Amino acid sequence: MPNKITCLGSFVVDLTCRVEHLPLPGESIVTDYFKMGPGGKGSNQAVAAKRAGADIVLMTKIGTDILSTVALESFKKEGFDDKFIIIDDANFTGIALINVDKNTGQNSIAVAPGACEHINDNDINLLKPQIEASDIFLTQLEVNMDAIEKCINIAYENKKMIVLNTAPVRQISDDLISKATIITPNEIEASILTNVEVTDIDSARKAAHVFFDKGVENAIITLGKKGSYINDKKTEAIIEPIDVKTIDTTGAGDAFTGGLVTALAEGLSLYKAVEFATATASLSTTKFGTAPSMPYRKEIDDLIKKTYV
Repeated sequence: MPNKITCLGSFVVDLTCRVEHLPLPGESIVTDYFKMGPGGKGSNQAVAAKRAGADIVLMTKIGTDILSTVALESFKKEGFDDKFIIIDDANFTGIALINVDKNTGQNSIAVAPGACEHINDNDINLLKPQIEASDIFLTQLEVNMDAIEKCINIAYENKKMIVLNTAPVRQISDDLISKATIITPNEIEASILTNVEVTDIDSARKAAHVFFDKGVENAIITLGKKGSYINDKKTEAIIEPIDVKTIDTTGAGDAFTGGLVTALAEGLSLYKAVEFATATASLSTTKFGTAPSMPYRKEIDDLIKKTYV
């Protein structure tokens, strides 16, 4: 049986347009493609993990507005325990406004987290026994920081593996960083958090050592088309990206993190877990959307066999 994972994270409704190019400041673009669907970093990562076979619980918070129905329908479909889906009468369900370049797959995103920025002590008390009963605690930076800090402290005090995905990036304390077992920034996030401009393997190595000086045990820095840099203080490695037909990169980072925690929960080494995460992320870019693009376990296993075996 895989180990249990608890995720504290965001849910937002993705409002996505595909455009000929990402708009410049002040530019309006007409498009014939629009789609609404479930998203948010916490929800996306939890969906990715669940579809990949993980035993995972998600806590998030939504409003009572019309967009909340998108959340509730999605959580029911994916099989999440609604005990940890908190309804907030005072705040709106989060939204993300997404433009995707139909030629390159690149995207630009504006997020209004809404209710999931208002996770309070009552919500945390509800989640506390679940964190204590889990083996891995996963979180990002898309809910209110005081909730993140309190839940990481619960996980840390109970000696759980803590996976901290540093998106969307914001300044966080060295004390919080020091409690992460694994930190998973991309090159931009790593640059901001370490003051090392990360552009290649050498600079990723320098950034990883800054994280180690702050107390982190393992660093995984994703470098886009250059792959993923892994360092566990003893050894380092690069996992190359997998060549697939990319049509939409939105949510690829979330797919990576969801795949990573799934593999770790199954006892894979950090290196093998990043291979699994890379396959998960690669597959997500071959479909449109965020949560809807997350691959299922058979797809991941098939790509891993084709790529690494």
